[in-house]
Amino acid sequence: MTINWQMPQGAGTGFDGLATGAERTAYLRAMTRSYAGDRYFLPVHPPMKREVHLLMAWWAVLYALSMLSRYQPADWGTLISVDNSQHAVPIERLLERAINHLPVLIADTIAEVSA
Repeated sequence: MTINWQMPQGAGTGFDGLATGAERTAYLRAMTRSYAGDRYFLPVHPPMKREVHLLMAWWAVLYALSMLSRYQPADWGTLISVDNSQHAVPIERLLERAINHLPVLIADTIAEVSA
């Protein structure tokens, strides 16, 4: 996907008043989050000033699935039945991705807040 954005007025220090490459990169980094080697735009929900941290997004999804599995075991069993549910394979892929990505994301988050 290609995204175009405008730099804020007065943000450029280049000879023609436009933003330099470094200024554009810094602006982009301020609007996005790094995750798995790429940069992602995440929504900002009012009254928050910044987007939800990726670790919190993962936590919310996994927490919801854990509550479903613990307190609604019959519904959970139906959802993860590969023979009967269209949701079983996506749930399995999500959980596999969580196993692979969360240790790195947790380490990155610890490094981010301790810097």
